[in-house]
Amino acid sequence: MHPTTRLLLGASLTLALVMGVGRFLYTPLLPLMQREFGFGADIAGLIASANFAGYLAGSLLSSFTSHGKARLMAFRVGLFASVATTLLMGMSDELAGWLILRAISGAASAFAMISAAGMTAEALSRIDEEGRLAWVFGGVGSGIAVSGLIVHFGVDHLDASSLWLLVGAISAALMPIALALVGDRQLPRRDTIAKRIRRVARPLPFWPLFVNYTCEGLGYSVFATFIVALIKARPGIEALGDFVWIIVGLAGLPSCLIWMRLAERIGFSTALACAYVAQIVGVALPVLFEAPIAAVIAAILFGGTFLAITLLTLPLGRKGLGGRGFAVLTAGFGLGQMTGPLIAGWLVAGAADYSTPMLGSAGVLAFGLLALVYAIRTRQDAAPAS
Repeated sequence: MHPTTRLLLGASLTLALVMGVGRFLYTPLLPLMQREFGFGADIAGLIASANFAGYLAGSLLSSFTSHGKARLMAFRVGLFASVATTLLMGMSDELAGWLILRAISGAASAFAMISAAGMTAEALSRIDEEGRLAWVFGGVGSGIAVSGLIVHFGVDHLDASSLWLLVGAISAALMPIALALVGDRQLPRRDTIAKRIRRVARPLPFWPLFVNYTCEGLGYSVFATFIVALIKARPGIEALGDFVWIIVGLAGLPSCLIWMRLAERIGFSTALACAYVAQIVGVALPVLFEAPIAAVIAAILFGGTFLAITLLTLPLGRKGLGGRGFAVLTAGFGLGQMTGPLIAGWLVAGAADYSTPMLGSAGVLAFGLLALVYAIRTRQDAAPAS
């Protein structure tokens, strides 16, 4: 196997394990856990927020392990801890234990993801092939799809704890492959690389972009936490709930590649705005229309945009605030996604149903789109770069 392919495969597998499984397995298992353990939407939102809080903390701490042996150690410890906490979720039946495990899982996924993506991005940049990083983020979609399929076929035969253990065991079996393939590498340069004229990301005014990305964190997290629960709560289409989440994962697989190519043609800011429009429609569809086809289209639109929005946003803002833009944008996103499920859970535990916070999150995303449009309109450099 070519060294570049080995590194891309290892990093993609890492994101499948720590994000697709470690972070998002909770979504398809949530209705089953609620039924077995008898907790409401407020507790469900609290558990999700604990994971997102851990991710925020891990993202900020990762700035201290951004190079060399410290980063490699952060990757290995993060990957191991993510898989371990997935397994341990199947051995706990108390809220306190879940909150601790999900917080550790969030921090571990941040360490592993940022370290693996960082090592891969640096290795690719040295050979002028940064665009191939989009392959790595497709791993999140594959992890979502595969774990969703396991839950779908196992839900009639296993309880929630057993499914946590099963998926965790499969992750543990795959973990040595990722550990062996990911590391600081000097990749060989290809003899011939097709040259094409393409646009590059031009920075946007930072604070409107910060508002935009914080809204994305809040808006996307509500859909990502509660969409399966929403569909399974509707008479007549309950069986579609698991398939909706599988479709989200499948749509996420090629999304970063597609949006990156589009951004290189029409501009990163324009592509990002288009992605927001698609995501807003996707989040609102299952609320406005109860037909099964609406849920399927919503899953495609959401799965096809939520990873790509991150991939498109960071190049537009990473140079802001004297080079601290990446960390501050990540902090805003983390605060948003930590808050979203918490507020949504409180609403559903009160007088609202799942449709209310879902529609509210679409409104938050729309406000974020307005902030993005404002950033684009007020950008000083209006000349296209190629």
